[in-house]
Amino acid sequence: MQGKILPPVLALVLSLCFVGGGPLTVRAESRKLAVGISALSAGYSPLYIAKGGGFFEKFGLDVDLILMESSPIVHGLIAGDVKLAGVGATRIVASNVEGSGILILSAMNDRQPYVLLVPPEIKEPSQLKGKKVGVAQFGGLDDTAMRFALLKLGLNPEKDVTIIQAGGKATRFSALQKGALSAIVIDPPYTLAAKKLGLHFLFDFIESSPKTVYGTVSAKDSFIKQNPDTIRNFLKAYITAIQFYKAHKPESIKIMAKYMRIDMPAKAEEMEETYNAFVRAQKCKPYIEKENVQNLLNELGERMPKARTADPQRFVNMQFLKDLDDSGFIDSACKEN
Repeated sequence: MQGKILPPVLALVLSLCFVGGGPLTVRAESRKLAVGISALSAGYSPLYIAKGGGFFEKFGLDVDLILMESSPIVHGLIAGDVKLAGVGATRIVASNVEGSGILILSAMNDRQPYVLLVPPEIKEPSQLKGKKVGVAQFGGLDDTAMRFALLKLGLNPEKDVTIIQAGGKATRFSALQKGALSAIVIDPPYTLAAKKLGLHFLFDFIESSPKTVYGTVSAKDSFIKQNPDTIRNFLKAYITAIQFYKAHKPESIKIMAKYMRIDMPAKAEEMEETYNAFVRAQKCKPYIEKENVQNLLNELGERMPKARTADPQRFVNMQFLKDLDDSGFIDSACKEN
C-alpha cells in the first residue's frame, strides 16, 4: 500500500496501523482517501476486497484503510482527517444524536453474526447472575450486543452481571477460557475454536436478534455534500466488491485473510468458517431499513434519552444507493460476478 502522512490530530490519538497492502499501481489522477476501520473484522470484508481486488482503483480512488479505535474514527470524521469509515453503527448513531452530522451510507447486512459464548458449565442464563462478562469498549458494538442478549435471556445488564472492558477479541476469548470472564460476545473465526473447546453458545444473534445495522460505511454530511462524485465512486467500488465476495469464495477468503492478518494456509479452516457465516447474512443491495435504525435507537434510548424520540431517517443517506440501483448499476455488477 502506498503510505499516507496523516494530520497530527490523528497521529497524537494513537499509533495508526495501515491495513494490508494494495497490489496495484494507482493512477496519478486517483482521488486519495483515508478510510478508517474500527476492527480487523470480516464485517468489513467488502472494504478489504474493494482495496485488495483493485475495485477502488477501477473507480478512480486511492484508498488507505487505517485501523483505529472507534472513538478516534468518529473524531477523525468530524475533523475531516478521515473521509469515510467502517465503524459500528451504534457509535455512529450515538454521535449523530449528539449532533456530529455523520451519516450511514450503506450496511453489509442487517444481522449481527455473533454468539454469546459461555463456559461449558453454564447451561442456563440464571447461572450468569453475579458473574463478570466482558466487552471491548463501553458503547461499542459488542457492548450493545452483550446488553441485548442479556435482556433477551431475562437478565438485567445493570444489576445481574458486572460488565467490564476486557480488551480485544483474543484477550476476551483467553479470559473466558481461564475463568476470568463468564460470558463474551464473539463472531467467527472464534466460533470454530469455541466449538472445538466445548464452549457453549447461549445466544445466537443471527437466529434470534432483531434486524440491526452491521458493517457500515459512514461519512460526515458536509463531506458527502461537497464530494458527491467521490461518494458515488466509493459506493460503486463497494457494491462491486460485495458481488465479487458473494460469487468468488476462494479469492475472497484470500483477500480477507490478508487484510485481517490471518495466517494462511494454517488458518484456512477458520477463514472458511468466517466466510460462510458472514456471506450468509450479506445483502446484495446494502440498503438500510428504517426499522433497523429504530432498533438501534431503542437500545441507545436506555442510556441516551434524546435517542428515544429521534427520527431514524435522520441517520442515513440512501440516495446514492437508490440512484445506483435505479440506474441498473447494482444489477449489472451482480451479473458480472
